[in-house]
Amino acid sequence: MNTRRRAFLFAAAAVVLSAAAALFFFPGVVVAQKVQEDYKDKFNISENTGGVAIAVSQDGKYVYVAGPQGVIVSDDYGKTGTWVQTVRLK
Repeated sequence: MNTRRRAFLFAAAAVVLSAAAALFFFPGVVVAQKVQEDYKDKFNISENTGGVAIAVSQDGKYVYVAGPQGVIVSDDYGKTGTWVQTVRLK
């Protein structure tokens, strides 16, 4: 085995071990977002013929979605389960 191949394998192994250690010691860093099946039933703020507008705070933490039926807000980067309807129109 030549020197370059050994160096590459060593570097690859170091990256994999570092990633595994990071996931082990900081498990909250990687969070999967579950699919929300009943989203349309919970927040129906748009119409078939009408659009929606989306706005985000400068740091991205607050996400606002406005449509003809109302406004919904997320205070946790738009994650599932953090949406609250603040305005209901009609």
